[in-house]
Amino acid sequence: MGLIFLLASGISVTAATLIARANSALAKPWFGARNVDVTPPEWLRGGFQLGTLQFPYSRIFIIVLTVLCLLGTYWFLNRSDWGLKIRSVTQNRQMSACLGIPTAKVDALTFAIGSGLAGIAGCAITLLGSVGPNTGQNYIVDTFMVVVVGGVGNLLGTVIAAMAIGTVSYLIGSGTLALILSPFEVLEPLVNLFNFFATTSMAKVLVFVLIIIFLQVKPSGIFAQKGRTAEL
Repeated sequence: MGLIFLLASGISVTAATLIARANSALAKPWFGARNVDVTPPEWLRGGFQLGTLQFPYSRIFIIVLTVLCLLGTYWFLNRSDWGLKIRSVTQNRQMSACLGIPTAKVDALTFAIGSGLAGIAGCAITLLGSVGPNTGQNYIVDTFMVVVVGGVGNLLGTVIAAMAIGTVSYLIGSGTLALILSPFEVLEPLVNLFNFFATTSMAKVLVFVLIIIFLQVKPSGIFAQKGRTAEL
C-alpha cells in the first residue's frame, strides 16, 4: 500500500507540474471571492420588441427550459417505472421495501435527479447575473416557501405556489398593488400599508406573513399529500 501511495503521489505531482508549465492559466485558482460575469452566446443576446415592451431572449430561454424540465419531471414521475418506485418510497418506505423495491437505489436516483435539476437551474441563473460564492442565496427562502405552500411531493402545487408567490411579491414590492388600489378612498389604510412594504426586502416580509396565515388554514399546503402515511 505504501508503494502504491508513493507511486500515485508522484504521478499526480508530475502531471500537475507538466500541465502548469504547458498552460499557466491552469495554475491560477478557478474559484475566488469575486463574482464572475458569464457572457451568453450570441443567439441569447438581445430580444424582440412587442409594442413598448422588450422580451430578452435569455429570459425566454429560461422560461422554455423550465417548462421542458417540468414536463420531463412530470413524465418521469407519472409514466415511468422508476417514477412509480420513487412515489411509492416517498409515501411508504417500509412497505415499498417489503414489495421488493430497492429503496437505496431509489434514494440514489432521486438525489441524482435533484442534483441534475439544481445544476440546470444554476446554469440558468448565470444568464441573469454574475456568478459567485453567494449565487442563488437570494432564492433559498423563496424556494422553501414554494415547497411548503404548494405541498410536499406535489409538482402541480409547486408550480402554482411559485407563480402565486412570485406574482404577489412583484405586485407588492414594485408598488403596483398600492397603485391599483389608490383610486378607492375606502381602501386608503390598505394602500398606506402596501406603500410601506413597497420594497423588495419588505415585500418578502409581508409575503412571509401571508404564508404563515395561509398555513394556519391549510398546514399541508395547497395540495395535501394523500395516503395512509399522510394521516398518521
